[in-house]
Amino acid sequence: MSYRSCVWFTALVFLFPATVMGQQTVPLWDNVESLPSSPAGRYDDMTWLDPDRGWVVNLAGEIWHTEDGAQTWTRQALKPNVRFRSVACRDTPSTATGKEVCWAGTVLPAGAGNSSSMLWETRDGGEHWIDITHRISGVLPYGICGMASMGNKAWAVGAYYGEPTLVRSTDGGETWEGISLAAHATNLIDVHFKDEMEGYVVGGSEGLASGNAVVLRTLDGGDTWEKVFESSLSDQARAEWGWKISFPTDRVGYVSVEYNSGGAPTAKLLKTEDGGATWREVWIAGSNSSAGLQGLGFISETVGWASGRGITSVTTDGGASWTQLGHFNPGSGEGQLDGAMNRFFVVNDTLAYGVGLRMYKLTTRSAVGTQLEAVPLPEAFTLDAIYPNPFAEQATLPFTLHRASMVHVQVIDMLGRRHRTFPSRYLQPGVHEITWDGTDEAGLRVPSGGYIFLVDIGESIETKRVVMVR
Repeated sequence: MSYRSCVWFTALVFLFPATVMGQQTVPLWDNVESLPSSPAGRYDDMTWLDPDRGWVVNLAGEIWHTEDGAQTWTRQALKPNVRFRSVACRDTPSTATGKEVCWAGTVLPAGAGNSSSMLWETRDGGEHWIDITHRISGVLPYGICGMASMGNKAWAVGAYYGEPTLVRSTDGGETWEGISLAAHATNLIDVHFKDEMEGYVVGGSEGLASGNAVVLRTLDGGDTWEKVFESSLSDQARAEWGWKISFPTDRVGYVSVEYNSGGAPTAKLLKTEDGGATWREVWIAGSNSSAGLQGLGFISETVGWASGRGITSVTTDGGASWTQLGHFNPGSGEGQLDGAMNRFFVVNDTLAYGVGLRMYKLTTRSAVGTQLEAVPLPEAFTLDAIYPNPFAEQATLPFTLHRASMVHVQVIDMLGRRHRTFPSRYLQPGVHEITWDGTDEAGLRVPSGGYIFLVDIGESIETKRVVMVR
């Protein structure tokens, strides 16, 4: 995600004819029909260099590119067993080719460890994408969830498990350095830089099983970091972590908060009004599910959208009040956005996009009253209780898919270390199960203790804890 993706212009609100909520006008979103559906279920990230040139990625190993403002798309990459989660482009072209330089980050590649296929690059506008993970010195990430670029510098962070790592380049991507931020966080999800010196990363304090959301800040380009905020654990949540960052102005910023929960806690975000020095928690009335938020985007200090777990909400007063949206219906064409949004991107002060189950474009169309009526989508899947728990020989996790999805399952320990990766499978809606015999990738029995089943279908991540005894 480049610096442009988080610069949200107040003027945008007044340039779009829109619906009215209270005394505030709100522009609406239209589906971009030209982009094919993602085989992974949703698109995870995008970046734009200008109104014409954009890239979008998904967990099916696809990178799509447009050169005509989303009217047509070309698939530039299809990498089996590679799960693209993030993308960013350099502001200046390659001196060798005269074409765009872009990077794509991956998470949890099937069958691979944290030493391969984490970082990909193109220096010819996307004609060729190559794995450049070998260029990373120092700490290697377990995945790259968020990226930012500005001038000749680039930053990336990951992952939601494993070593919390900042990867950065100060020479236009020729070389990269991996730096552990374990002194401040246990997982990292997103990164945003206001300029080449002041930047922010978000994640969690302890991991997926416990802990709070954290916001870290640097004032020296990433050399040193400080934790400027740690959230309080919400009711019914077992753990929470920061997911996406949006700064509509230099002073006002927002962070979405994701949950690991056993109930239906109220969704929340974090807000700063002093440029990132201090933050406070803001709850989203009406957004309650078994987990929290993912995608977050504000087009001004007061107007923005927060999405995740089947629910998308809009505010016109900086988060003081919220309205849940009716989701886009591909059959009727009614509604806007969906409950699986993962990234919003403002190209300029008259153009913005969002990606989730589909791509959406901020439009000038007039509103219909029913488009603001909430019709929550069912959550993507639910996990049932592991049995037996504790276990000695094998443990079975039943789960129910509510729509066809590519399912990725891993077993990690309480410190986030991966012990077993199961083959990824595309499954139809219905009841399924995964059984673990207590062995690691080498077929050796793991020690007694607590472990976590991590089930990821791209738009949602859920966990269940199990105890192994001998």
